[in-house]
Amino acid sequence: MKFYFYSSVKALAFFLVIITFYSCNQGEQKVEKVEEVVAVEAPKPLPSVSEEFNRTALFLAGVTQTDSNYYSQLESKEFWKAHVVEMNAIWKKAEDSRLNVISSWRDKSLTPAINDSLPLYYPFSGADFLHAWYFYPNAPQYHLVALENVTMLPDFPKMTEAQLTDYLASLRNSLRDVIGKSYFITMHMQTDLKSGDYSGILPLYYVFLSRTGHRILNLETISMDSTGTHQVSTDKKFTGVRIKMTKDGFTEKSLTYMRFDLGDDNLKANQQYQKWVASLGEKNVFLKAASYLLHYNSFEEARKTIFSNTSSIFQDDSGLAYRYVDTTKFNVNLFGEYTRPIKDFGDYTIQKDLAELYEKTPAEKRPQIPFPLGYHVVADKIQNHQLFVSKK
Repeated sequence: MKFYFYSSVKALAFFLVIITFYSCNQGEQKVEKVEEVVAVEAPKPLPSVSEEFNRTALFLAGVTQTDSNYYSQLESKEFWKAHVVEMNAIWKKAEDSRLNVISSWRDKSLTPAINDSLPLYYPFSGADFLHAWYFYPNAPQYHLVALENVTMLPDFPKMTEAQLTDYLASLRNSLRDVIGKSYFITMHMQTDLKSGDYSGILPLYYVFLSRTGHRILNLETISMDSTGTHQVSTDKKFTGVRIKMTKDGFTEKSLTYMRFDLGDDNLKANQQYQKWVASLGEKNVFLKAASYLLHYNSFEEARKTIFSNTSSIFQDDSGLAYRYVDTTKFNVNLFGEYTRPIKDFGDYTIQKDLAELYEKTPAEKRPQIPFPLGYHVVADKIQNHQLFVSKK
């Protein structure tokens, strides 16, 4: 009996040792699995088709080059040093008087009220990518349309120092209205930025893209085919440009500018334009300093493109006349105080219905925007803006 008991004890002890060893071994295996790390490849920055786009943009914007090239060799020249000083002053004025305040107001009052990830459609824009980006920085695409001319840039390396000096002075001069008044004056644009066969608004896009921290990935001259599709154009008399760019280095965005007459006669004769706007899908619309053209009966087709598949419209009183806004489809948000249009435009642009709406809306429900924007900036400093948001 003693032998049996002793043997049983030894067997039990051996069994416990085996169980303990097996449990410890399993624990070690679990720890090894927890510590296993899966390597994730970091995203690669988007490459530019040509660095010449950005070198030229930096030169025009008055910003120092990032590598050694033709433009960097000009940075010791007095004309370029003067250009830098003046461009920095111009940009600081823009930031202090308007742009920084727009950013703060936008984040509190505009972005929360709209879907800001939609493409932006900006008719009657001129070269104003500047305000398009500041109000809608998250738009994946910017579609600007106006009558201003667009051509390729001069061959700067073939220009004399005197020609470069004059060209940069014209460029700075062309910025005077958009920085001081927040909009371009067509009459002034017709005389600015002329150098032989080269004129137009393309250099302004270069400046705005560079100064807002964008890098140009590609630039193509384009035209519109009969289906409303943008095609790369090799014709010297192209009607638009498409710029692909990035702000963070990894996300591609696009900016298109089309030179197009938005009057009814032209739109009815060129149905491809409406097809193109329809292809944009759901969109936001921005209207500013639009010369009250959309008040006219002769811009009915343009109004259709604005209202079609639109999520929101932010504008001043020079955009859509209030009588055309279907309030069963759009919520109306008012800003500022209504006042008659500036003296450059006749009494036919006075909107009695909009004036009455402002009058019966309590002041606290139509807050002032804290920055100057639009025609009233200089004339009477009384601003009014409207935000129409789709009820869908």
